[in-house]
Amino acid sequence: MIVRSIESIITMLDADYIENDDIQKRIAGVSIDSRKVVEGNLYIPIKGVRNNGHLYIKEAIANGAAATLWNRDEPNPPKDITVILVEDTTIGLQQLAAAYRGQLSMRVVGITGSNGKTSTKDILAGMLSQKYRTQKTLGNYNNEIGVPLTLLSMSEQTEVAVVEMGMENRGELAFLSHMVKPDIAIITNVGIAHLENLGSLANIAAAKAEISEGLSEHGTLIYNGDQRLLHDAITRKALNGHIRIKTFGEGKHNDMVLTHVVQSTSGITFSVNDEEFHFSVNLLGRHQALNAMGALLCAREWNLSDEEIQNGLHHIEKTGMRNELISIHNAWILNDSYKSNPQSCIAALDTLAVFDVPYKIAVLSDMLDLGADSDMIHFQLGKQLAKYDLDEVLTYGTMGAFITQGALQECDRHVRIRHFETKEQLVRYLKPYRKKRCMMLIKGSHSMQMDDIVAALCEDNRKR
Repeated sequence: MIVRSIESIITMLDADYIENDDIQKRIAGVSIDSRKVVEGNLYIPIKGVRNNGHLYIKEAIANGAAATLWNRDEPNPPKDITVILVEDTTIGLQQLAAAYRGQLSMRVVGITGSNGKTSTKDILAGMLSQKYRTQKTLGNYNNEIGVPLTLLSMSEQTEVAVVEMGMENRGELAFLSHMVKPDIAIITNVGIAHLENLGSLANIAAAKAEISEGLSEHGTLIYNGDQRLLHDAITRKALNGHIRIKTFGEGKHNDMVLTHVVQSTSGITFSVNDEEFHFSVNLLGRHQALNAMGALLCAREWNLSDEEIQNGLHHIEKTGMRNELISIHNAWILNDSYKSNPQSCIAALDTLAVFDVPYKIAVLSDMLDLGADSDMIHFQLGKQLAKYDLDEVLTYGTMGAFITQGALQECDRHVRIRHFETKEQLVRYLKPYRKKRCMMLIKGSHSMQMDDIVAALCEDNRKR
């Protein structure tokens, strides 16, 4: 984490300040949450739509804040600690992160994509940690606040940072990329996510391609070469002539081609380019082979052997709620409740199809940010469920009702299809299935909080 004198922080921000104590005092780390401030932190109060961090300065000081950023137009700056004055604390956070990044000698991998960026981050960090001192984005800190916090959490001893980068609108990835300055950038794929903001898949592809804008002069861009829209978007970019491009996918035109993959309940085994070496990873779903391939290209760029890479695949620190298999009594939950869009939902259903269980239930909720055609997209997903050997389709949410309609139109008559108005009703319905040999896929956009259902089922399980 960042360790600097208060004077250095002031210089990095080119800011004014109200001195209370010796500005040679050192800060250690930053926090935007007054409740999580620890001794020596720089407190950065964020002013948002619903909340204003400046209101919690007393709690931050009580918890040990050594200094604080402060919006110039905010009244009543504290007198107990040094106050660093900025026009906007969010911008101040970003500027501080960019300045700190410029002072570090570490190499950085930036990862984005509609699906798979968190899994790819986890996979790659596992690989690189076998050879380098490696840090990665924790959780899902991938936006305009999360990315600078990630950079500021990096140790000066870190050799490689793996930074996840998300976006909802055009220009956001370009901004983050210039802050992160990746040496390698990976685009996992383009799918129907944030369609409401961006309008079309072509626009989404163009937005993802922005990650290349901050690449170092001799950097490498790695992307899913099976996706024509992504290829076209990157081709249109005026890339620095020294940037190398590598592609992965199932098409023979790619630099790295998936030539063998076997799925099981314990994970996947795959090979690339007809090589004899087979990689195995304890992650569920064929799509994870593609995520691993993006990471594999990066690892080979930085001279890891296949043995080091495989050892890294055995030491992945996984981010939760993504194809997480949970045992409860006689049943299994396939918990994929962190996010959802049509592409990731089909991938989850493909994973469910691999398991040899006698009874399968798909529990699906709304996929958000899909724009004006959201109802039709959900309806079409419901129709696609007919391709899978499901025993029940259970839905929740406003858009989930359209999944039900599509499933009723297309699925076989033996499939039990039902829509629920509340999660409480859905939980009551599902609880008896814990005693049945079955598997329940639970999936929905993060805001739908489908993890509440998983928690409710597992909570009772722990009490027994």
